[in-house]
Amino acid sequence: MPSPRYPVVLKRKRTLSPGTLELTYEREDGGIISYLPGQFFSLDFNLQGEEKSRSYSAAGRIDDLKQNREFNFAITAVSNGAASDYFFNAQPGDLIKMSGPFGALTLPGSDPERYLLIATGTGVAPYRAMLPELERRMQLNHELQVALVMGVRTPEELIYGEEFIDLANVNPNFSFHACYSREMPELPSAHENAGRVDVLYERLKPHPEKDWVYLCGNPDMVDDSVAWFTERAFTAKNLKREKYKFSTF
Repeated sequence: MPSPRYPVVLKRKRTLSPGTLELTYEREDGGIISYLPGQFFSLDFNLQGEEKSRSYSAAGRIDDLKQNREFNFAITAVSNGAASDYFFNAQPGDLIKMSGPFGALTLPGSDPERYLLIATGTGVAPYRAMLPELERRMQLNHELQVALVMGVRTPEELIYGEEFIDLANVNPNFSFHACYSREMPELPSAHENAGRVDVLYERLKPHPEKDWVYLCGNPDMVDDSVAWFTERAFTAKNLKREKYKFSTF
């Protein structure tokens, strides 16, 4: 049965990095927007008389999702992209339609020894949404480890990076690793690495009986990483993935 579509109104826009925005929508009727961290919604909008639809993961770092009334998502500009044209020009008060939630890139009921959360670009959004629940779980289980690996081209593209660094500084069970494929800072910090996300895989020593791996972002990164982890005995049970496809139509 199709998920119902309902009107939502744009409340806020903010710049996360050059070329990347975060948008916040609320239901027009003020109702609850319920989802599990890691899920996504489909947004339907009209661009130059044509109906378009795009899907975005919830990025909100929400403590109480049972009372949540916002949908936050991050979008990076794509040249000649229909979604970029619409959302980068959208103004607070504009109405579109939303349906969902969808997707199974969610946390299990029982935790492994460690979560490896691997993303490129705005693919980090679902992991940001997971942070409140992961923080609760780490408080209950002091042995639980969470490692977040994020790949971007340059340091200025590291969206939500300060939040991840702050959490790593106060929670010894959480670690953050940034990977820059094109440009490194002159004086890199301990969490900064040169190259793509896969430069860290051997160093992190993933174990199929102890770790759950999540992959989200660029389709090539996801496919290459799935092959790498599958060769090391990870299966569909502990290797979760979601590809972000960039459309120009």
